[in-house]
Amino acid sequence: MYLDLGILRNLKRFLRNEAGNYAIMFGLTIVPIMGGIALAIDYSNIQRQKSDVQDALDAAALASAKEFSNGVSGAALEAYAEDFVAANLPSYIDPDSIDLTLSLVNKAATDGNGDPTTLKTVRLDAEFGYDSFLAKTVGQDSFDIGVASQVALGNITVEVALVIDNSGSMGQKSKISSARNTAKDLVDTIFAAASNSNKDDPVSFSLVPFSSHVNIGADNKDEPWMDNVGWSSIHNENLDWENTYLTANTFQKKGAGFREKVNGNWEWKTRFSVFDMLDTEWKGCVEMRPWPHNTLDTAAITEGANNTDAIKVNRNSDEDDLNRLFVPYFAPAEPQSQYAYESSGSWGGWGGWGGWGGGGSSSGYSNDWYNYSNDYLDDWVRPNPSNLNSIEQIYYDDSFPSPYNNGVIQSKQNLRQDWVWRYQAAALDDDHIHFSGSGTNGGPNTGCVAQPLTELTTSKSNIKSEISDMGASGNTNIQAGVSWGWRTLSPGEPFTAGRDPSDETNRKYMIVLTDGNNTYGSSSTPNGTTYAAWGYGKHERIDEGLTSSDLAGTPYQGVSLNSFEKKMNAHTVQTCNNAKADGVTIFTIAFDVSNGSSVKDMLEACAGSGTVNNSLVMSSGTFYFDVSASDLDVAMEAIASQISELRIVR
Repeated sequence: MYLDLGILRNLKRFLRNEAGNYAIMFGLTIVPIMGGIALAIDYSNIQRQKSDVQDALDAAALASAKEFSNGVSGAALEAYAEDFVAANLPSYIDPDSIDLTLSLVNKAATDGNGDPTTLKTVRLDAEFGYDSFLAKTVGQDSFDIGVASQVALGNITVEVALVIDNSGSMGQKSKISSARNTAKDLVDTIFAAASNSNKDDPVSFSLVPFSSHVNIGADNKDEPWMDNVGWSSIHNENLDWENTYLTANTFQKKGAGFREKVNGNWEWKTRFSVFDMLDTEWKGCVEMRPWPHNTLDTAAITEGANNTDAIKVNRNSDEDDLNRLFVPYFAPAEPQSQYAYESSGSWGGWGGWGGWGGGGSSSGYSNDWYNYSNDYLDDWVRPNPSNLNSIEQIYYDDSFPSPYNNGVIQSKQNLRQDWVWRYQAAALDDDHIHFSGSGTNGGPNTGCVAQPLTELTTSKSNIKSEISDMGASGNTNIQAGVSWGWRTLSPGEPFTAGRDPSDETNRKYMIVLTDGNNTYGSSSTPNGTTYAAWGYGKHERIDEGLTSSDLAGTPYQGVSLNSFEKKMNAHTVQTCNNAKADGVTIFTIAFDVSNGSSVKDMLEACAGSGTVNNSLVMSSGTFYFDVSASDLDVAMEAIASQISELRIVR
């Protein structure tokens, strides 16, 4: 508030004027003029004091609402509010001069969708007096002033995906223990904040533990969004059904898949068929879908899966549609360091273990220098006299993967690895199977070490129990965690518990925690890498979608992506950006990550507010956290506070 200088100048001229008329007029008007000036000065002071009290009241209302959500009520809550107001008042205002009232009231409102609703609120009313400075000269000794602040409780619902690194490095310095404890504390905080919500099921959590893979649960094997028919372009990448399957008279390629007639009925040959041959169960891990679907929440084509319409759907769908299916993780049996051959119609032997079945030497075939790490099946097979083709034909045909003396030829190595007959032979005689379940020669599930994810649940005890079960093993694929975290929040398949992204009364959050870089194990073998969710490096799946235009708007546009780590980082940021555009607000935590690590820049680029109807869900906030091993609780508390943030209503 200010006083116009022009008025003051006119007043001075008025006072200097000695004419009689002006003297009379001055006597008549000086009192109301001075009264107006006094009221203007007092009004300015009143507005300043009212604003200062309002600010203190707003802060106290927010804090008191949080305390109420944490179980504080009655006289204790009133005392808390009084102390909070007093602590936030400027020094010129005496807290004892303010009469404060706290109440819990319902307020009629409309929700984000325009529907009528009732808000539960914490309301603070403050009444105080202002002693006049100059207005008392015109009979106004004091003014009674009232202000109020009202905070809505639980007028939105929240869905939170916890995406937590379970790789082997998290086992160091008790990091996995710290992640478990702080995640459970965050769950407690957010559930407590929603305890007075006017919404049904106001809080739900999902948990996505990730290492080099995400385990979606073996009980989803028969879901129609799983590739149970071998249609995806990556499904049969390391299974040469067409050239090495021995029952060709009852076997055929159909569309993108392969099938076999069994007892008069056609059955699709898939990775699940090979798991059956090995007499072992698929553990539940899945591979990265071909680009762009590895960065998206696109729904899988489900019509016709596993039924009589399958061929029709297969033929009428393009490769992009079929690549939306989720492919079960299957690590192939890699070649051994030995050879097999047949001599003079009798079984000759196996290099490294000579003479089974009579005769033959073990010379010629060796590929020790390739250092395969998952050779869990014998490369040789025993003759099956019942109904298979001639063993001599298998071993001397040019297409046989490991004929005499060609151990270091890469093309032969690839053929040998893709040879389906080894799996079929294992079904006939399990003496050929030698896998440990994990580590070297781990078998078809090797690397699938994280526990299954937990879909959105409204049960606090259930999500905390799953968090407690997390362990630390394996490599790191942050994108897999982010993409499946997003899918758990989605209303569309594969998981459908999430609310619609356009629902303005709901908020979707993802918390991504990792302690290190994306990793994709290198290998000196023709495969280029160890097997992981991206398959083998030689198939170059990871190189798709990394052109400059594909990476527009990311830190990786125009950057040389000359390592698997950089390529994985770029795909991760693509996925984060797509999730944010779908309304998911992402918080990221670099947990005890060394300075200079590329993952820090990647996590910072991933973090940010989601967007709904072209508007940011959170116009401000802290989304990226870089914390030491001992400060994870600080980051989790800050995130919990932002997720459970209350808002002032007038």
